[in-house]
Amino acid sequence: MMKKIAISILGLALSLGIMASEPCSPAYRLLNRLKKIQKKGIMIGHQDDPVYGRNWKWDRGRSDVKEVCGDYPAIMGFELGGIELGETANIDNVPFDRMREEILAQHERGGVTTISWHPFNPVTEKNAWDPSGNPVKEILPGGSQHQKFNKWLKIVADFLNSIQTVDGEKVPILFRPWHEMEGTWFWWGSKGTTVDEYKQLYIYTHDQLLKRYACDQLLWGYSPNSGGADYLKYYPGTQYVDLIGVDLYDFNKDNDVYIKNLKHDLEALKDIAITENKLVALTETGAQTLPDSTWFTHVFWPVAKEYPISYVLFWRNAWDNPKELYIAAPGLAVASDFRHFAKEKKTLFVKNIKKIK
Repeated sequence: MMKKIAISILGLALSLGIMASEPCSPAYRLLNRLKKIQKKGIMIGHQDDPVYGRNWKWDRGRSDVKEVCGDYPAIMGFELGGIELGETANIDNVPFDRMREEILAQHERGGVTTISWHPFNPVTEKNAWDPSGNPVKEILPGGSQHQKFNKWLKIVADFLNSIQTVDGEKVPILFRPWHEMEGTWFWWGSKGTTVDEYKQLYIYTHDQLLKRYACDQLLWGYSPNSGGADYLKYYPGTQYVDLIGVDLYDFNKDNDVYIKNLKHDLEALKDIAITENKLVALTETGAQTLPDSTWFTHVFWPVAKEYPISYVLFWRNAWDNPKELYIAAPGLAVASDFRHFAKEKKTLFVKNIKKIK
């Protein structure tokens, strides 16, 4: 009987893409925790929440979300772009030392963290939005930039592994690299690579971080952009992915179109989640500049609440870019609506999840 149980645990660990020798790894525990949390509701998240907001930057202990509804987001998003070049701050000017500090603080208060990575084009050395030069082909084994990419992965691994508690335990993180791959804007997207090369990139990244650098604290997110006909077109395989998401924005101030797209995406993801046995999330979303003062309760929530979503990550409120405004902040017309949204039984913030282990 004990042998059968051990084999069963090993098989589960392998199917989840987690280091089989450590079925009680930080990633494994986080995955089980997220499943418990989802039974209670949907975690509400915000990109760069504790480092800057609509009209402030770099203050400590602040949060647009907290200042509106009284609590921190259940999940916070951060970005690694620029770390591969040895920069001290990312592409949004957030210092990596501060990021480490805030990720640890979020963990200690009972929250969750997700991280994306927009590395520079390894061939042209321009930013992530330059798809020229066949960059994915060149960083895969045998490519001209392969050794450079290996160095990048070590830098990323060293940073992620450095985020530890005072007891030396690595903080679990939902890692979401190579997203929006069906779009043409990123160098790992449809204009810069092939479907097969993309899958190789995702698998190579996964295996290097997990097997070579022992990043057993990472859950792996796969998130195409909205509106695709086949959300699994670039899917690297069930053993490499823990969560499937989608990035959906309203840039056109059209509630009806957003609602239609949201229903389409969540229906598709719900079916995939059942087939692939994965968690589902809205990995990026929001209505740019929030022109509708009742957007959260009248546009977003009536649809989202009907689906089994682990979390929703609203994008950032940038102090230096008025267009980058996706969640309520003090003084905005939408703030009152967001407070009503936060009081919904199924919207989860840190205080709602901190006791769920």
